[in-house]
Formats: sequence, structure tokens, C-alpha cells
Amino acid sequence: MIGDDYFELRSRIGTDLLALAAALRESGSDAESAAIIDNLIASLKEPFVFVVVGEVNVGKSTFLNALFGQDFSQTGILPTTGKILFFRHGAEHSVVPVTPTLDEVYAPVDFLRDFHIVDTPGTNSVEIEHQMITERFVPIADLVIFVFSAMNPWGASAWQFLEKVHREWMRHVVFVLQQSDLRSPEEIEVITDYMGQLTRQRFGRDFPLFAVSAKKAFLARSSGIDRDRLLQDSGFHALEAHISGLVRHNAARLNKLAGTMRMARQILDQMRERFVIGLRNVQRKAAVLQELQTERELQVDRTLKKILPALDATERDYHESVMRVAGLAHDALTTRRAFQRNAAREEEETNGARQQSLDHRLFQELQHRTGDRWRQVSLVLEEDVHQFERFLYAQGRGTLFPMDVPLPVHDYDEEESELRRRFGTHVDSSLRRFVIGLQLDEDIEPGLEHARRTARWLPRLILPVVIIIGLCGWLDGLLSAGIAAGAGVLLLAVLYLLTQVRLSNARNAIFDKLEESSVMLRDLLSKQVTEDVTNTFAKFLDTLNPAQADAAHVQREQTTHVERLRQLADSFDVLDKQIHVLTPAGTK
Repeated sequence: MIGDDYFELRSRIGTDLLALAAALRESGSDAESAAIIDNLIASLKEPFVFVVVGEVNVGKSTFLNALFGQDFSQTGILPTTGKILFFRHGAEHSVVPVTPTLDEVYAPVDFLRDFHIVDTPGTNSVEIEHQMITERFVPIADLVIFVFSAMNPWGASAWQFLEKVHREWMRHVVFVLQQSDLRSPEEIEVITDYMGQLTRQRFGRDFPLFAVSAKKAFLARSSGIDRDRLLQDSGFHALEAHISGLVRHNAARLNKLAGTMRMARQILDQMRERFVIGLRNVQRKAAVLQELQTERELQVDRTLKKILPALDATERDYHESVMRVAGLAHDALTTRRAFQRNAAREEEETNGARQQSLDHRLFQELQHRTGDRWRQVSLVLEEDVHQFERFLYAQGRGTLFPMDVPLPVHDYDEEESELRRRFGTHVDSSLRRFVIGLQLDEDIEPGLEHARRTARWLPRLILPVVIIIGLCGWLDGLLSAGIAAGAGVLLLAVLYLLTQVRLSNARNAIFDKLEESSVMLRDLLSKQVTEDVTNTFAKFLDTLNPAQADAAHVQREQTTHVERLRQLADSFDVLDKQIHVLTPAGTK
């Protein structure tokens, strides 16, 4: 097609402008810039205007049919010598009279999207108005094509009109010697040489002159029969190449494209700068938020390190409490209780022996020794939380909070705060669960009962031993009685010692459990305290996490926009270079 390079360039510019307009709307930028881009896009679609001039019956319509490969008779309007026909693209065939001598013809013909064709009446028309209208179109034309008939190229009116066009409007002028197939090549050569001499004499320059056969060119393009030979014979290749060059290198059009690109570039650069600044701001915000997140995690670690001595001290206190409770365990596992009758034992329990519960006493001991210490720890935790909250407000001004937000103020009065109450309750509950989990009281009774079962044989064997001693003395004398007495005493002593061993084993088992549980207590408290401290500082995540997620989302969007605009700017650079290459020297 004529001017493919130019139209491809224009199309690429239009595509980039559409992308810029879309970016403006998506980003919510000012409506004025978007409107400017829309106007620039609309102005790109301005078609080229070709004015075809020639006397009556020189074959202008046939020439146009051949040039664009479509029959103008499809429009339903046959060119006449009485009216100027202004051909434009339209969805339907229609004719709109503008003046008595001018009709606008709309037709669904593709090339009319890029080319408006003015088919003038003959320059030898007798009506003055025709001449005036013709002169009205020529000044806006991108190309004026003078069509001469090879049968009579010397019409005076055409040459007079050419002089007006050349001297007054200085438009691009092309000579087309139509109907060249009606002359011999020698005759065509003579005519073209003479026309060249005539233009040099009258205008001091040569005009591009092409001898063509529009009939052959149209047949080649419409029928496809022997297409290459017909086109070669028609002479249209050279004419089309020349017109394409004029379209491709049209200084006014290219300068307009360059102006369009400059204006679009200004809007693009302004928009890109806004997004770059916005991206930097959101990156700074994201950095501040990450710093606050890191500081929160570091503060949790610092607070836990402050609490570490309390865990060490509680472990030491537990050892001392174990020694005191061990005495109670020793009292509960005495020889007296092993040999005590059931009735006496029940009476003793009824009188308050259960108050000496090992679980209860151990829990009381721990509470007494560690209560004040963990209350101090809760104060440390509360102070660290408030200190970080003040840091958060101070560093988060302009990102998390308004610039004028006041720092929070906390009154540390004697009344226990909710944070301290909750922390103390959790520690106390952990100690209670730990002590109950030891089940010390449950371990006393099995050991004691085991010793009692051994101790019960001692009174039961006293009478049989005495009887055996008596029988030995009666039957075998004193020596035999003494031996039997020694054996009986030895047996009773063994039972007594066995009872003591079993009581000692039960006491040792309880002592071992208490000693081994020290590590368990530290792990339990460490876990509980870590959980409480972590959960306490986790409340700040309700502020930090949404802000961080929002900043990350905005940063991704801004980065996408910046990259998109960078690619668009690179494309603008390429298009600017192409415009510069196409623009004729001396007009840049």
C-alpha cells in the first residue's frame, strides 16, 4: 500500500499513545492530561488529502481506481464534470451536498481511512465557482496530481492552473500522463521530453512525470490475470514508489508527528517522575515499617533476656523449697507411721495431718519465695511494652500515624494494670499446674503401704517366736531355747530393717522426683513467659502487618507502573529516531 512505512510508524505512535492514555486513567492522573492524549490520538488519524486535477475526459477516475485498487463506481457516484466530489470514509454509502457544486461522498472503502480524495471538475470548466472551490482545496492538499491525456497533453487551462498552484501554494505536484497505452513508446518519449522542457521554461524546474496506463493497472489489481506483466506495462510501480516517498517523507506530517511525540513525552515524563517519586516514598515507608518490625522482634528478645535472671532465681528457690518439702516427706514416711494401727492413723488424719499435703506446701513455698520477683518481672514487661509503643509512635509519624500525633503517656500508679494481672495469673497458674503434675501426695501412700505390709509381720511373729523358744527350752534345754531366741530376734530384726529400707526407698524416690523436676519447672516457666511476652508485643502487629501489606501492594503497583512507563519511554525514543530518519533534510 502507498506509504506503508509512514502508516506503520503512525500506527505504532497511536498504540503508544493509547498505552499512555490507559496508564493515565488507571493511575487516576489529571483528566486534562488524558484529554490532551485523546486529542493527540484523534489528530493522528487525519487523512492525507490528494487533489486530482485535469481537464475533462483525461481518465482521472480510471487513474484513481487503479491507484487504490478499488472501483470508485462502487460508491454509487460517477464522477461528473459538473461537481467536485470529496471522497471520505463512512460506514455506509451516502452523498451529502455541501454547495451546489460540491458533494461529500462517504463510502466504506478502506483506503479512504487514510486518504481523502478530491476529484475536481475539469480545469476548463466555465463556471467561476468551480475554479474557486478547486482553489480552496489545493492549499490544504498534501499532493496535487495533474492528470494529462497522452492523446492531448497541451490543454492551456491545465497549464495555467498549474502555474497558480506552483507559484502560490508550492504544493507537491506530480504529472501523470494517462492513457499511455494509446501511444507508442516513441511518441510517449517525445511527449514527456517536451513536457519537461516546457516546465523548465515556464517554472524553472522539473516536475515528476510518469507515463501510465491506468486501465492496465486496474485490470492487474482487479482481475489478477497476468498481473505482473500488466503492472509492469502500466508504469504504476514508479508512480506508486514516488507517491509513497512523498507520503513517507512529508515534512509537515512528520513535523506534526514529532510535535505529537514531544507533547506526549512531556506528559509521560511528568507522569513517570510522579510515579518515581511515589515509588521512592513507598520504599521509604516500607523500610520504616520493616525497621519497626525488626525493632519489635529485637525488643521481644531484650525483654526475654531481662527475665532470664528471674528464671535462674526461681530455679534456685525451687531447690530450697524442695529441701523443706523433703522434710515433710520424711515425716510422712516414718517408722512410727509404718507400724501405726489403722484406727490411730485415721484419727491422726482426721486431726489435721492432711494439712501437711506435699503438693500444697510446695506450691505455698514457691509462691512465698517467687511472688515478689514475678511481680517485678511484670513491671519490667509493662515498661518495655510502653517504651516500644512510644518508639512506634515517634518513628511511625507520617507512615503509620499523622505527623502531629502525640506520644502516648502512661501513669504507673500502684493499682495493678491488666497486663500485670494477666502475666501474674499465667505464672501462678503454671506453678500450680507444675506442682499438681508432680503428684507427690499420690507417691507417699504407695510407699508407706508397701512398708506397712512388711511391718505387719513383726507383731504377728512375736508370739510364734516365743512359743518356739519355750518348746525348745522344754524339749532340749536352755541352750536350744537360747538358739531359738537368737534366731527369732534375728528374724524380727530383718523384718524391721526391711521395713526401714522400704520407707527409705519411698523417701528417696520422692527426693529424686523433686530434684529431677527442677529442669521441668524451668522449661515450663520459660515457655510460659516466652509465650506471654511474645503475645504481649504481638498486639503491635495489628498496626504493623496491615500497613506493611498495604505498602508492599502499593510498591508492587508503583514498580509495575514505573517499569511500564520506562518501556513506553524507550519506545518513544525509537519512534523519535524513526521520525528523525524520515524527515527530509532542511526541515528538521
